[in-house]
Parts: sequence; structure tokens; C-alpha cells
Amino acid sequence: MEKSKDELLAGISKLSGLDPFPDEIFYQIFEIEDNVERTQYVEALRKEAGKLKRRPEFNNLYRAFVLDYSQRQKQTGKVTRFTDQPIELNCGEWEATDMGVKTVRYDKNAMPVAYYACSHPILPVEILKNVDTAQERISLAYFKSATWQKITVDRAVCANANKIVDALSQFGIEVTSDNAKSLVRYISDCVGLNPATLEPKKSINRLGWVGSSFTPYAQDIRYEGDMDYEVIFRNVAQKGDFGAWKTLCKDLRKNIPLRMMMAASFASVLLEPLKVLPFVLHLWGTTGTGKTVALMVAMSIWGNPKMGGLVKTMNMTKNAIMRNAAFLCSIPFAGDELQTIKDKWQGNFDQLIYQITEGVDRGRARAYGGVEDTKTWKNSFIFTGEEPITKVNSGGGSKNRVIEIAIDGPLIEDGHYVSSVVQEHYGYAGRKFVEYIQETDLNRIMDRYREIFEQLCKLDTTDKQAMAMSCMLLADEIAVKLFFPEERALQVSQVKQYLQSNFDVDVAERAYQQVLNWAAKNPVRFEDPKADNSPNKGEVWGKIDEDKLIVNRDVLLAFLDQNGFDYTAVSKKWSEKGYLVRNSQGKFIHSTKVYGIKSSYIKFRLPQDDDVTDKDGFMSVESDDQEALPFD
Repeated sequence: MEKSKDELLAGISKLSGLDPFPDEIFYQIFEIEDNVERTQYVEALRKEAGKLKRRPEFNNLYRAFVLDYSQRQKQTGKVTRFTDQPIELNCGEWEATDMGVKTVRYDKNAMPVAYYACSHPILPVEILKNVDTAQERISLAYFKSATWQKITVDRAVCANANKIVDALSQFGIEVTSDNAKSLVRYISDCVGLNPATLEPKKSINRLGWVGSSFTPYAQDIRYEGDMDYEVIFRNVAQKGDFGAWKTLCKDLRKNIPLRMMMAASFASVLLEPLKVLPFVLHLWGTTGTGKTVALMVAMSIWGNPKMGGLVKTMNMTKNAIMRNAAFLCSIPFAGDELQTIKDKWQGNFDQLIYQITEGVDRGRARAYGGVEDTKTWKNSFIFTGEEPITKVNSGGGSKNRVIEIAIDGPLIEDGHYVSSVVQEHYGYAGRKFVEYIQETDLNRIMDRYREIFEQLCKLDTTDKQAMAMSCMLLADEIAVKLFFPEERALQVSQVKQYLQSNFDVDVAERAYQQVLNWAAKNPVRFEDPKADNSPNKGEVWGKIDEDKLIVNRDVLLAFLDQNGFDYTAVSKKWSEKGYLVRNSQGKFIHSTKVYGIKSSYIKFRLPQDDDVTDKDGFMSVESDDQEALPFD
């Protein structure tokens, strides 16, 4: 039979110096709800223990009981009891009801102290583990404004009392500096006590390949991206009739440039498995040729090709271009009207080409410390514009990474009709193309790629050009097999005209030809102004001998700089090619006289007549009509 307080107090007075204090006197303390009454009882016990000269012993035992009771309270196995809660969780010591989340703990004097984690229902419902970074995010469900709502934040937010206030309060969650620590503890307890229910799920914040899986098609990977890219993500989907799309494209693919745009779009998802660098396909021509609609057709492979969705206007910042590329990751980046950002790149797109084809964004510092994870991508870039993307003075690297097609006629006859159809029927081809790659032995795909690459390398082109074109030809071959069996795959002979030659890519060679053309257009500047009847009444730039062009150093450097060439960079190549004449000390700068004036000059060897030019410099009429053999 349970004893009363008075009986317990009386029992202590009868104890001897060796009798232990009964446990009942301590348990009784926690049964008293009124704080004043509890304090009076504890002091009465201390007084009786003092009479026995055992007060220190009583105090030690009392502290031990308080600690033990507090620990057992944390393990009581309470569960969340919110109305219409998304899931039920074990919450340990916390009372989680519609009135909020709280717990009661005892101080050193066994006084109950209430700790409030939140004044309204809240609980963790999901943990997402990013497959790229291994970082976790946690989804919290909370009841406010008569409805359950959801927010996903970094795990670091829910582990720090300072961060949790800033991150959650803006969404209406009642968290302040007073209850932040308790809310952090409550969320941590719920996660720790429910390992099976809250087992981390795979997540991704981008599109494209994730190992052998591909988002957004993978069923076991949860998309968890920024709201900034929600429009793009929603538009990578399937809609309408796949047959209607194929019927439309069957007729459109008779146009080779448009078909190459589709091939570049398909090829984008081959870059990662084939370990090929990103490349650019740029179509340019006058307005009214249907370039924008053709771009929409190419992007309808993956989803809704509406403007602002999968087709972007190029009126965006550098950072926006890189971030969008990183989000698409394996799906092609489609940019319309490239000339709209011409001024942002000072009329030269070399830097843009280098940055996007490297496939790596520059590092950025986080506002709250540390460095953001470096963004990467492995996709193709399909641009349209009214002028070429590379110039005569473009670097060899930029020309190497771009396949340019000049449009000399309409790509599409009825642009309005085609645009309306592809915005109603889209997205099936891309998914089936990816599934084919997943189901096919990668070695077979790789072997076929190498066969095409070796064929292209036999032409007068570079490895990088051959790599990009090989991907496009392989992609077209697969597309024909899957969707257009009545067609024949694109042949090398049909596309070799779009490849840059070694000469086109060689910056030093282009610079040398520019110098020769410049001298040829200004012969008067290389004549003696003192000669009888000399037409040169102005500057003297140098002298032209039978087999040498002698140019004033300052005049040459100014010309090269004006045309975007760097003398230091090209002069080394000129020397290797034997275009420059050295002086007796082995230097390229000659301190000599030209028409009686001593200055610093650079001497070029002029090209001699060969079997493709006659003695007057005209091209011979013979040509090579042999084509590369088409592949099967």
C-alpha cells in the first residue's frame, strides 16, 4: 500500500545510521505537482536527514534520482499526435499535440520546467541525400493557417539554433531565439528515433545522368531543385501523340541543317557515356529562315519547346548561362538569337565558347562562409543567330569547339503550324532514346563512335571537330533506328562541308594570311616615297622584295592588335612554319634601313608558286572530288 507524505517523513525519523533511505521518499517528490508543496516536502526531508546527521548523503541521493528520472522521461516513447499529420513519429520526451510541441524537464531541485519547441504542429517528414554531393536536406511539415505546409532546408539549418531562426521564421514557422534550441533538439530526436521511417532518399537538384540512371526519368531519385529552374524541370515531360510528332519530323528532316540540329539535341545525352567534351552547334542566317522554329523542333525531343522553357532567349547574364547549363547537365542548352548578347561579350564570343565547352563553372563563395560546390555539365549547346559565332581572329580553341552552319534558305516552310504542333506533341523521343542507351551495351555504342571518329579523322579536320560530329552522326544513326526506319542515317559526305579544316583552326596560319592580304591591299605603303613618280605620298610601312615582306615592327603590331591577334603567340608558330627570317643573332627583329630610314623591322618569307597556283598567283582548275566512304 502506497504511503503518504507524512508517513514517509515519519519513517525517516525511525531510521538508524546504517539503514538506507527508502526509494519511496524520492518517487513521492515527482508525484507532487504544486511547486510550493514539493519544495516544502523536500526541505522537510532534508531536515529529518539532518537530525540523523545524514544530510549530505540525502542530497547526493536526491541529485542522482533527479538525473535518473529525467533520463527515463526522455525514453518514454511518446508519439506525435497531430490532427491529420502526414506521418506518425516517435518523439521521445516531447508532447506533440495540436497545441504545439513541448517537454517537461526537472532542475536540480526536481522542479519541473517546461520547454517549448514550437507553438504549432511541426515534424520532419523526409530526408533527402544528394547523390552528387552526399549532402542531406530535411523536409519539415508544419500546420499554419488551417493547413499543412511543407518546406525543405539543409540539415545544417536544423542543427544550428541561429540558422534555424533565420531559415524557418520567414516561412511563418514560430521559431525565435527563445525556443530555437528546443526546436533543434526536437527535430534531432525525431530523426534519431525513427531511422526506418526517415531513411534518407536519393535526391538530385539537376537533370541528366546519375550513374546509369537519368533524371527526371529515374523512379528512385527524387528531384529537389531550386525554384529558379522549376519551369525547365516541369517542361521536360511527355505530352500529346508521339505518332503525330514523328509524322511532322519525318518531312522536316529532309532539310540537312534542321536534321543536324536534331542530331545535336540527341547527341547531348551521349557526351557523358562517351566521355566527350561539350560542343556548340551554331546556325546563322538572315531573319525569316525559321531558325527559332527549327530550334523548337530540336528541343521537342525532350519536352515542351516553348520560349522561356526549354528554348531560352540569349538575353541573359554570363552566370545565368552557366547555371542553366549546370542544371540541364545532360539535356541540350538551346539559345535563340545569340546576337542579343553581342555587346556583353565585346562582339567576340570566344570567351563564352571556352567557358561553356569546358563544362565547369567557376567557384563561388557562400554568403555564410565556405565555397559552393563546383557546377559541371556534359551537354551540347545549340545556338541560332544572324551572324557567325566565331570570327576570322577567333582563337583556334573556339573554332575547334564549334560547328557552324550558314543558312542560305528557309529551314521550315510553315513556321506557325510546326510551332503549334511541337508545343502539343513532345517529349517521347528523348525518353526512348535514353532508355535505348541504358539497355544497350555501352561498349557497342563506344565502338561505333570510334568507327565514325576514325572516318572523320581521315578528312582535313581536327580531333575536336571530329569528336563533336561523330557524336551527332551516331545520335542520328540511333534516332533513325528507333524513330525513322524509312530514312538512311546521315553520311560523312553530307556533313563534311560543315567541319572546320586544320587551316581554319590554325590561328597562326590565319594571322599570316591576314598579313599577306593586308600587304596586298596596301602595296603603295611598301614603295619608296623618294622614287620618281612614286604614288606613296604618306606613311611607309616597309618594303616588298621578290621573296620577302619587310614590315615596320610597330606598324605590324598595331595591325595584329587591331585584328585581334597576339604577336607573341603567333610569332612562335610563324617561326616553326618557316615564315619568319632571323637576323645574324637569331632574333626576329631586324635593325636595318628601308628606303634610307633605319628602324626595327620584321621579315616574312613570301609563299612561292606551287602546283595549285600559276606564276601569276591564280588557282589551278584541278580539284579533288573524292568523298569519304559513307558508314553503314
